Amino acid sequence: TQKKTREKLLSYLSAQEKAANSSTFEIPFNRQELADFLSVDRSAMSNELSKMRNEGILDFDKNRFTLK
Repeated sequence: TQKKTREKLLSYLSAQEKAANSSTFEIPFNRQELADFLSVDRSAMSNELSKMRNEGILDFDKNRFTLK
């Protein structure tokens, strides 16, 4: 499930990055809404976001994300 959660997150965030035409963008969801939208567990999603930040893949503050 971790891999699927990460894949869903990266797919969604990549699409938002393209739509915004910028590596920094805001999403219209809070954490719970994003988890519901992606059909993933909120705590698993939050853990995956933290892992990706630690790996230098992305950065975030609330609903503002930057893909690196």
